[in-house]
Amino acid sequence: MTLKLGLLLLILPPLALMGFWGMEYAEVSRCIQQGGSFDYPSQTCLLDQGAGEFIPFAQRYPTVVSGSLWAAFLGLLLTLHGLYRRRQ
Repeated sequence: MTLKLGLLLLILPPLALMGFWGMEYAEVSRCIQQGGSFDYPSQTCLLDQGAGEFIPFAQRYPTVVSGSLWAAFLGLLLTLHGLYRRRQ
């Protein structure tokens, strides 16, 4: 049980984080391909207003990033515990 839970926590939170980041990245990429600049605080594409302000993903969503990394770390510990404990 510990091994399965650990593997789920090791894999799912980083995948969810990558999916969340990837959706935003696709929106930013689409904006840049249209010749605009993406404004991160307002999450809008600026086509004629000049350069938008860049704020890193981890600074905008610190709870999501750190939460998923801590969950993955807990998953690693549970996986190691599940692998090294004695079989009964």
